[in-house]
Amino acid sequence: MRRLLRRLGMTLCAASALQGCISIHAPLTADKDYPVAWGELIPLGPDCTSLDGTYQNSGITIDAKGVAHPVRLTAVLDIESNAPTVTLLVRTRQQDRNGDSFVTLGAVPNDSPHAIHELENCYCIKQTLACTQLNETYWSVPNFGLGGSQRNFYLALSRDRALIAKLQNYHLDIMLAIPIFGIQEPWARFNWVEK
Repeated sequence: MRRLLRRLGMTLCAASALQGCISIHAPLTADKDYPVAWGELIPLGPDCTSLDGTYQNSGITIDAKGVAHPVRLTAVLDIESNAPTVTLLVRTRQQDRNGDSFVTLGAVPNDSPHAIHELENCYCIKQTLACTQLNETYWSVPNFGLGGSQRNFYLALSRDRALIAKLQNYHLDIMLAIPIFGIQEPWARFNWVEK
C-alpha cells in the first residue's frame, strides 16, 4: 500500500510539473523577488566547480514579501549540524551531450571535517547547480485524501562569492477529490569564508 501511495504521489507531482506549476531554475537568474543588494548572479562554469569553497552556515532567506528570516545552510542541505561553516565540493559523475553534468555535491560541516555528506540528485544545468528531490514526504488518510511534498534548490554565486540559493518547496494534496497545490520559492544567501 505504501509503495502505491508513493507512486501516486510522485505521479501527481510529475503531473503538476508538466502543467508548468514547477519551474526549473536553470540558468539561475534574478527575478522580481531577488534582493538587488545581493549583487549580480554569476554562472558557475560548465561543471559548476567554481562553487567549491567554504561558506558560513548562518544565512538569510528573503520571502516573496521581502521579509528576511534566518536559515542554516545545513538545513537547506538536509544535514543536522550547527557547524559555523560548511565546505561544498562539486564532483562530476557524468557529462551529457548538451554539456550538462550529473554531479555529486559533497558537504562538510567544519565542526566534523571527516563527515562528508553526499547529495547525489544534483545536476550542473546551464551553469547552475540544481539538487532535486532533496526531501520528499507523502501522506494518505483513507477516504479523505493523499498528498506529497518535495524540496529542491538551485545554487549560483554572487559577484562577492556569496552562495545564492533559490529554494523550492512545493506540495500537492488531493482532499475529498479537490487538488490543492502550493509552492514557496524564497531566495537565500550564505557568505563566503576565505581560507
